[in-house]
Amino acid sequence: MTNFALLQTNIAFNDPEANYAHVRELFAKAMQKTPRPDVVVLPEDWATGFSDVMFHQMEELCEPLNGPSVTVCRELAKQYHVWVVAGSISTRHEDGKMRNTTFLIDRDGEIVGDYSKMHLYSDMDEDAQLVHGSKSDVFDTELGRLGFMICYDIRFCELSRTYALKKADVLVVTSNFPNPRVNHWRTLLMARAIENQMFVVACNRVGPSPMGTYCGHSIMIDPWGDIIAEGGDEEEIVTGSLDYPKTREVRDLIHMFRDRQPELYGDTILAPKQ
Repeated sequence: MTNFALLQTNIAFNDPEANYAHVRELFAKAMQKTPRPDVVVLPEDWATGFSDVMFHQMEELCEPLNGPSVTVCRELAKQYHVWVVAGSISTRHEDGKMRNTTFLIDRDGEIVGDYSKMHLYSDMDEDAQLVHGSKSDVFDTELGRLGFMICYDIRFCELSRTYALKKADVLVVTSNFPNPRVNHWRTLLMARAIENQMFVVACNRVGPSPMGTYCGHSIMIDPWGDIIAEGGDEEEIVTGSLDYPKTREVRDLIHMFRDRQPELYGDTILAPKQ
């Protein structure tokens, strides 16, 4: 079993220092949970919050790869000897381009993987200065095989299917998903779990920002689409445990991947049948 803790936090808008202090407090509380978490997940843009205004100020706000936000996450991972999915951070990469990126950090505080948001929300100018991520890596860890999405990505089933075809055990989502679309949030995540026969772990924020309010309901879903744990609409730490053999049990009972007909779909997801 792998134990997850989702930090469903209220984010102080454009106040990183306040958010660093608050996340440290939440980590300490999460470590008191039973069973103790193996991995802690933060929401999207956890250090600053989310705003269309900020997307036009990325030159000032964007952090380097070793910037303060990822450094806080690395320190907490090492301090508590726990894996961390570092929500997402606006980051300038080695190619000079800016992306909305989450980092996978191991128990020693080392970055072992990253994922940059592939689908940027153009209706709010997220693509004004940020560039689309292009990697859909699955990371093979002691936590299982992990794939990642960030917020708006969950509306694009092609990405989650790509992870499933790469034999991911868990889809980990970090998000700032707003009110009043909580029904979209829950329905899309359950669909991603059912249609790909894999676990979905999704951490969302709560509270107000200049853009409105956020719906919370951080959630863990098993490969049947059944809910393991779910938060409400207030700040809390959502915990739950994943039993990875269940993925294989479900895939052995309903042979979706064997019965796929990708040559008829007119797309490029043509990976071999499992």
